[in-house]
Amino acid sequence: MLDTRREEAMDDRIKSRFLIPEGTYLLSHSVGCQPVGARAALDEALFAPWANRGGDAWPGWLATIEGFRCEVAALIGADPSGVCPQTNVSSAVAKIIHALPQREGRRVLLLGHEDFPSIGFVLAEAARYGWETRFLPADADPADLATWETALGDDVQAALVTHAFSNRSALLPVRDIARAVRAAGATSIVDCVQTLGVLPVDVADWGADYVVGSSVKFLCGGPGAAFLWGSADAIAAARPVDTGWFSHENPFEFDIHHFRMAGDALRFWGGTPSVAPFALAAHAIAMLREIGVDAIAEHNQALIDRLHDRWGSGHIRSATERGARGNAVLLAVHDPAAALATLRARAIYADARQGAIRVAPHLYNDDADIDELCEALAAHHPRSAHVAAAV
Repeated sequence: MLDTRREEAMDDRIKSRFLIPEGTYLLSHSVGCQPVGARAALDEALFAPWANRGGDAWPGWLATIEGFRCEVAALIGADPSGVCPQTNVSSAVAKIIHALPQREGRRVLLLGHEDFPSIGFVLAEAARYGWETRFLPADADPADLATWETALGDDVQAALVTHAFSNRSALLPVRDIARAVRAAGATSIVDCVQTLGVLPVDVADWGADYVVGSSVKFLCGGPGAAFLWGSADAIAAARPVDTGWFSHENPFEFDIHHFRMAGDALRFWGGTPSVAPFALAAHAIAMLREIGVDAIAEHNQALIDRLHDRWGSGHIRSATERGARGNAVLLAVHDPAAALATLRARAIYADARQGAIRVAPHLYNDDADIDELCEALAAHHPRSAHVAAAV
């Protein structure tokens, strides 16, 4: 693991392992940078076997996907048997919802207003199959366990819990919430997309029923490689509707009259899988695990501290305290559109959310990137005399 006490050396070594767009890249909460070697990894895992073996490439391709399962399992403290590759988190959640055991009187799916919208869309469409979507009260604190305990009535079948919100970047006490969900007789589904690779994720410690995630953001694995993890009990009780030959205990049996559902999480897999996204993601996750999530977290959180200090805590619109925040920061500005235009003109990668500029440092960023951001946005700061005089 790299020594986080040698920040400058760490930055130099890390930057050389990624293909970083020209400028200042602070958009890893959207898409992480491509690791060096990704193309070679894809060629070795997909194209070379295809060229050399044609239809006999499947054993190697499946070994590549199994490698992805193992990398994810090591990252989240799980056994690979509990991990199933998915194309995206929305699809994973849909598969979980429609695989839940039918229980009389329990038709409510509970979620929060700050969850990623795509999850809400999935749950809303589940109404066509008899489910009811219910939100936590808008004025209640989702980080307060009492909010969940009050909302977890005896009609709730499943609760969606977000580890860190994509906008406000507030962390939820997942372990405590998962326990409350279990005590209420419901199923917990945890979305950890915004924390994978930048904060520790330990499914054994959480005690959740399901966890879903994606490689496209801080894992730097590109789009198309997501996963769902299920506890042994949750998987045993699940009866997925969206199945296929790779949900079979033996996909190559080829008997249309004999379907034996896989005994592990692969029962959620479905039809013929893609290979390329999982080859890329496995390569990226292996690199991040080599560096170490704890080291990455300390590095990133130190950069966030620096950004808070420079911008002023009173002008931060995201969670501010270590231990209660994720890896993204919302900076208050007078005019987000104008501020974003300034950043783009200077090749600083960021976006705008909730009337603020959103940025997220990662392991390939350094103090100079934070300083460049603050200098570029100085005229847009709420305290700026220049902006105040112009409005």
